[in-house]
Amino acid sequence: MLINQRANVVRREMRTRLFLRSGEFLRQEGHTAHATAQEADDEARKMLDVYNDFCVNFMAISPLLGPKPEHDKFA
Repeated sequence: MLINQRANVVRREMRTRLFLRSGEFLRQEGHTAHATAQEADDEARKMLDVYNDFCVNFMAISPLLGPKPEHDKFA
């Protein structure tokens, strides 16, 4: 099962930094369900490759791949 979710998100910060971040942004998430952990891991890695390819070849930017640091995760 593959589900794509898009939603407006409001940051929980008390104040935002002008010109760096806004309080609200559009978030896109992909949700999947798999029979095995290996299938789930393969799908996640496939989508990371898709997003990386888009960033590099369409947007001409070099993304930083890897897990988010703890301070940048949602509560």
